[in-house]
Amino acid sequence: MWTQRKQYLTQFIEISDYLKKHGFFHDFLIGSFSYDSQEKSILLTIEEDFTTTNNTNSPSLIWDLKCKGVHDFLMEDMDGLSKWWISEILMDDDDIQFQLVNGYFSFKMESVSLGIPQEINQNSVPKVSSLHIDYLIQEFRAGMNVDETSFSFEKDNQDFIRYIGYSENEPLPYWAGLCDLLDGRRFRTADELFEARIYDGESLKERWDEVTIYSINSLPLDDWLSCLPHSVETTVYEPEDDYALYVNGVKLEGFIDEDSICKTCGANQCYLDDYDEYFCPYCNLWMYKDFWDSDETHYFKKRPLEPELLWKPSKELNFCNVRFFPNDKEYVYYCPDESIEKFDWIEVPVGNKSHLKEAQVTEVFKRQANKPPFPLEKIKKVERKLSTINKKILETQNSLLSEGVICDLSEAKNIVNSKQAYDILKTPIGNFWLELNGSPIKISIGAHYPNNDEGYYVEASYYIKPLNPDFEKFKSLTICSDIDLRSSRLIDNLGGEHKEGYNWQVYNIDLGIVAHPYSYLEQEVSETPVGLPYYVEWIEKYKELYGFTVAWKHFVSDDDLSVWFNT
Repeated sequence: MWTQRKQYLTQFIEISDYLKKHGFFHDFLIGSFSYDSQEKSILLTIEEDFTTTNNTNSPSLIWDLKCKGVHDFLMEDMDGLSKWWISEILMDDDDIQFQLVNGYFSFKMESVSLGIPQEINQNSVPKVSSLHIDYLIQEFRAGMNVDETSFSFEKDNQDFIRYIGYSENEPLPYWAGLCDLLDGRRFRTADELFEARIYDGESLKERWDEVTIYSINSLPLDDWLSCLPHSVETTVYEPEDDYALYVNGVKLEGFIDEDSICKTCGANQCYLDDYDEYFCPYCNLWMYKDFWDSDETHYFKKRPLEPELLWKPSKELNFCNVRFFPNDKEYVYYCPDESIEKFDWIEVPVGNKSHLKEAQVTEVFKRQANKPPFPLEKIKKVERKLSTINKKILETQNSLLSEGVICDLSEAKNIVNSKQAYDILKTPIGNFWLELNGSPIKISIGAHYPNNDEGYYVEASYYIKPLNPDFEKFKSLTICSDIDLRSSRLIDNLGGEHKEGYNWQVYNIDLGIVAHPYSYLEQEVSETPVGLPYYVEWIEKYKELYGFTVAWKHFVSDDDLSVWFNT
């Protein structure tokens, strides 16, 4: 992929050192080659070869080599080659040799120029090295964080850095150093600074296409764009004489679509050629869902996580670590929703197919986009924040309370007829019912109230099982409750012989819920993302034994075994 030239090397010794530093371009290839016999010049390109070694959709970089005054050209053993793979490129003063995998060629020259490509970041966003001059003048006029700007012209030596700047309290606040004038010069206005012909008889405006910016306000250009306030938060500009889109002075290949409106802010949407995508620069939103992971063939580049990274490449992004219950391993996700906090439950994509799963947030933190906790081209995005109580659960509970048979133990420790058919159990801490394949079923209930002087005292334990355990079609049997376990603190696993489950601290209550498996491997019980046990298999010989136990007491400590003992 052709990118902007970071610099040009024109000295034989510079190019020789560069070749040595980059492994003499071993395993690269010559992409194009042309010879002009009249001017005695050679123009060729050197490219990275990603055809067999790279599967990340990363574009290969291209170097361009221009040689003039070519003579003593030699070529051997290169007949019939479809591609010129490079073994090494050697340079000794004005003599350059291309040792290929098959054959070689060499020549001498009077002058040379090697164009070094601008590298591409992992998230496919090129490093910014130039701005539209009108945007920089706008910031200089405002005096916004432009006290010193370092830059060079394309033809300057590699170590030659020029400076311009702004000193707020000076009568002539704008200044330029390293120009045609030995001691530099000061100016009254920003326009005077940029229009003064003090660079080989030309002004900065006239030579702006040759400029590479290194830093502004002592910060690299990427950081200056990303981390400091500017006179206008978002400036979008489309020049009449150039097919380009500029956002905060950064050139993008695209245009403002006057027929497409952002539904959030009402501004015109913008289109980007490189990504075949629409976005709103003011809302920092892509207009359409990202389908990159679901496609096998990509004709465009993978878009950044958010549009602002194109003109604020070092901005801070929000990330979170998550945990998939019951595993302790943590995974990092990009988290643009800043309302998400530690301990929240969220939905995130998982695996190659990006199936959505529930996970709990263990940490929320920020990192600069150029120093991410995980490569940005691979990281996945949080899908959404989950509400603490499922709406379907509340709808089902309200229906059962208004139309079903209620076992009400919420105010008294009553004896329960275990042969009675109930739809829902009311307790002092919440309501419980069972669902077969997602639908409520009739239940049988047992209650136990230990004495206060017993060693492992709980306020109550309830045994809940299907009234009729003969199921024609079985997918799952779950225990449901209106208790907010997503906002509760998980204490411990209550697993033991013939029981699987957990206990939680729900405000000042120690609550335990277990299911009872009876097969040899006890694999008929699984658990939801929050740890709630449920049956995934219904074995005929154990159907009368299957059910759930709920026990609770006022919280004492995490080491209290009372709930474990009574479930």
